[in-house]
Amino acid sequence: MDQPLQLEDLSPAIQASLENGDRLVEDARWLLDLERYPTAFALSILAQEEYAKAFLLHLVKAGAIPWTVEVRRTLRDHTCKQLLALIMDFLQPDWDDFLVKLTAQRKTLPFPSHIADALNIVRHEKAVEYKDSDWLWDDTKPCDPKARKIADGNVDREKQNALYVGIGKTGQLVSTPLLIDVERAEAEYKRTANLGQMFSRKDAKVSPVLSLEYEMVFEAFRLLFGLTSVEEYNKHWWAK
Repeated sequence: MDQPLQLEDLSPAIQASLENGDRLVEDARWLLDLERYPTAFALSILAQEEYAKAFLLHLVKAGAIPWTVEVRRTLRDHTCKQLLALIMDFLQPDWDDFLVKLTAQRKTLPFPSHIADALNIVRHEKAVEYKDSDWLWDDTKPCDPKARKIADGNVDREKQNALYVGIGKTGQLVSTPLLIDVERAEAEYKRTANLGQMFSRKDAKVSPVLSLEYEMVFEAFRLLFGLTSVEEYNKHWWAK
């Protein structure tokens, strides 16, 4: 087994990841103003991945996720970071989403299906040495399509398509970055800028904005990675 990492070493990496995400968001804003919508779209997704990297490192430092070879590998897995960005959306909704969530909260606790499945995919498909044989879908409860599409690379392909011209097997034009219009670029930028607000940077100290949703995600990861028991997890009122 790997020797455990000294957790105090993670602070500079978290800070640097957040700062790089901020830089990419700022660059995306400039490109939007210059009407370079495809590149702004791609930079927004790259910034989301940097914020997600900081979030994963924070969860390791805080004791929700162990520091293993498999977890370290997820730092280079674009689809895993995009799933983590989806989870961060749950923690840091924009105002309209927040109002919707307040109305529906009693129905969605402990997790909406796309968040529950994103958590499980991160644990059972991304941060594992081999495929977990117990991680199976059935016809009665299929994987949420939103989480599955991200895990299967849909967002990553959109990022690539915003940067490169796609050519098919017979030489036909398949895609062009110019298909990314102002509405899509603006929406992705807005989402990314909102994710960047999840971490407080006061007095050069980085910390996540604490909430009920943060506690739920934190404890869910602890359960999934075997750092707490089902009995301890079920003591939380929202787990019942």
